Amino acid sequence: MKLFIKFLARTNLAILLRNLLNFKPVYSKLHKKNYPTCVSDAFLWRTDNGYKTKFKYSDILGLFYKIKDSWVEIHFYSKNNELIKVEKINNLNLSNELEINREYLGNLEDYGSFYIYHFSKNKKLLNNKDIISNRCYLGYSLNNNLHSFIHGNTKVKFTSINSDKKIISSDIIKISFFKNQVYTIQKYFDDFDKNELAFINPTSKTIKFSLENNSFELKPHCALIKIIHDPIISIKSNCFFFRPTVFSYKGEHLDIHHS
Repeated sequence: MKLFIKFLARTNLAILLRNLLNFKPVYSKLHKKNYPTCVSDAFLWRTDNGYKTKFKYSDILGLFYKIKDSWVEIHFYSKNNELIKVEKINNLNLSNELEINREYLGNLEDYGSFYIYHFSKNKKLLNNKDIISNRCYLGYSLNNNLHSFIHGNTKVKFTSINSDKKIISSDIIKISFFKNQVYTIQKYFDDFDKNELAFINPTSKTIKFSLENNSFELKPHCALIKIIHDPIISIKSNCFFFRPTVFSYKGEHLDIHHS
């Protein structure tokens, strides 16, 4: 009976009810699949206002599984979740690097999101319980200055490593019907010339949130950058892991980090 109750408590409907009532909520969950799984963070790219983005990633399948024929696909989206391009990269090194500037994205000066997926046709070295996640590193350069690097923010989308099953899913991060989650950033913002918060919706649902007494709605997998003014920032939302990336400016210096 206990095992059955525990099983019921982990179903999608039960998680939805628990999160609605804020009773032992489930912040994130990746349900087991019958295929080897690759999970990607939602990475933020910027080519606006003199920015360019450097992306560093590893050949996870080659490094840990000794698979020689693997490749990656990087899917780029606009801030409105419109697919811009898919970059397929073969002949991977153990460590790889990609520079994302406006020329790379067709002279686009804006911001958005991208995701990385690892694929292989080799099914002998993988089993259906294998899950990989390439957390990667992002570097942001403003006006050709040195890059400020951060790692991935949170796991968002996933698909099968088997190249014949490219169905991309999401909703690892859970939400509630109500704005019952309050997240206060552990930083005092008053000592900077300008501060920006960069959000990416990690879910397939619309996220509702409040910031500096203003209300916003962020549609599925869309991105949003907001300038903030208050010295202490609290974000109230219906998402259980709605963590923005912080861009802080002081003179010619730029500091980028997770909140």
